[in-house]
Amino acid sequence: MKRFLYYNQDSVNSFLAQMEQGLLIKKSDGEETSDTASTSTGTRADVTGDLSAKVFGIGAALKGNIQGEETVSEAATSLIQQVQEKVLHDYAFDRVYDYVKDNDLVNNEDPQIGDIVLVTEVPTFLDFDYFQTLFAENGAVQFSNEQNKKTLEEQIKQIKDSLPQGKQMPALVKQQIDSLKDQVKNAEAERKDTAKTITVIRNTLPYNRFVMTKNMLIPLDDENFRDNPDIVAFKYGGNVSIFGYVTNIVSATETPVRNNDFAPLYDTVNQIMLSIFKGQDKIYVVHPVALFY
Repeated sequence: MKRFLYYNQDSVNSFLAQMEQGLLIKKSDGEETSDTASTSTGTRADVTGDLSAKVFGIGAALKGNIQGEETVSEAATSLIQQVQEKVLHDYAFDRVYDYVKDNDLVNNEDPQIGDIVLVTEVPTFLDFDYFQTLFAENGAVQFSNEQNKKTLEEQIKQIKDSLPQGKQMPALVKQQIDSLKDQVKNAEAERKDTAKTITVIRNTLPYNRFVMTKNMLIPLDDENFRDNPDIVAFKYGGNVSIFGYVTNIVSATETPVRNNDFAPLYDTVNQIMLSIFKGQDKIYVVHPVALFY
């Protein structure tokens, strides 16, 4: 059984429609309504005694007339029409998933635009709304830097207090303390640089949430999450299976041909996307169909 974190029903329907030559979403069964009529002819006889009465089934002795009148009856026959609508749930994904694997349609080694990829690894969930708040002024990162600075200052004071009166601090200890001071000082500068980078990325890319693998950048739409998107990064960990198809390839070494003045602007966007990956000169932008355990 699969536990879906993200599920794009439209994409699944598109795959399934191509496999089945269309989707069956409604089926009707019905029968015609027919009317029938029947006529019965009456009988008439005189009853004169016991024998005649018993012959006609009356079972008692009487005298008189027996008369059956002509009757007409109508019988209307109709069957209830049954309508079935087939709703596609997670089982539809299993159909697509099995079809893709059985027909060797997955290309993880050297995918091209349009190729299907299926990887299982520990991804990084990127939520730029959250990160922007995290690295902002008076945010959690700045608070942590200030606490580290106070801790370092307290440690330096303890070291100085422990030294004999008039004795200088050993050179090695002083060197280690100076190194820690530089780290604390640089931490705040790094925070400001990171905050600026996050703002640039958020203003450049048309999504707020992504999944990042070793060489894949996967944009996510909130409407396709199966869980609250605000808590997914905190709630889930470990290996996640990612099923999707490549929509763009960004390369640091290959420059596509540009035939108008606006197209080169996308080179800048590509460089920004590359900048968030370490040691990669080629990344793949992947349209996600599903993320699941």
